[in-house]
Amino acid sequence: MKQSLMILLLFLCLCKTSDAYALANDPLLPNADIIIDVGHGGIDSGALHGKYLEKDMNLSISKKTYKLLKKRGYRVIINRTEDYALSEDNTWSYGSRHRKDLAQRSGLANTIKPKMMLSMHINWSGKSDRRGPLVIYQNQSDSILLAGLLQESLNHLYGTDELPVLGKKYYVLKHTKCPAVIVELGFISNKADRKLLNDSHHQAKLAKAIAQAIDQYFAMIHPN
Repeated sequence: MKQSLMILLLFLCLCKTSDAYALANDPLLPNADIIIDVGHGGIDSGALHGKYLEKDMNLSISKKTYKLLKKRGYRVIINRTEDYALSEDNTWSYGSRHRKDLAQRSGLANTIKPKMMLSMHINWSGKSDRRGPLVIYQNQSDSILLAGLLQESLNHLYGTDELPVLGKKYYVLKHTKCPAVIVELGFISNKADRKLLNDSHHQAKLAKAIAQAIDQYFAMIHPN
């Protein structure tokens, strides 16, 4: 079975209780302005601290971001709405479970061909005083612009002055063709960030900061 068909089937399987995909009566792949790539899931918890798991934070914040962007009129796809590993749906590539998970994420984006992809994550450091957001970009102009706008908006929320960084080694950034960024929303290893990242009110503020940056990006790159 061809890769594109497998990914379309993944979409149909994910369309359980959400209107995110609107594929029930549409045999064609959906048009999308934005794909929200929800980091980790299932067996893969991502970073953790005690009972706190990155995969859960990613999902909660991503769903709030998805709803807000939809409300603002964007065509948005979110690649998981529950707690499971995307590697389970990958029957078309080879390698480790981790590699298949990453390939599923970039393969989905390359099939749908959105205008951007946001890969949502939570950071970790051995230095517990490290805190705040960090945006990681591809080595291409639109990704650099998107990262800069997101970093500025998130810095304003956190009161930080971090600069976005180039992600040379990240599979999703290297293999995704549309402008893509990894959004590290804070540090699970930092007590203050951890409290904020688990707070529904702060999660809504993160979604708003991301949406504001995306508004700026589309006004500059896709003014019509």
